[in-house]
Amino acid sequence: MEINYGSIIALAINLVLIFLIIKTIFKAIQSLKCFINKNKEMDKKLDIIISKLENKQNN
Repeated sequence: MEINYGSIIALAINLVLIFLIIKTIFKAIQSLKCFINKNKEMDKKLDIIISKLENKQNN
């Protein structure tokens, strides 16, 4: 029985590439979640500032 080293090397490279792709997708999803959370916080802060400015204009 002959072992084809080329196919073993190709398999190892493919497994590493699949792992890296999955890791990259996971990090991208985490970054997107962080970005969305920061946007929500900024929106809340802007709402507070706008409401304070409106209160000053009404007084």
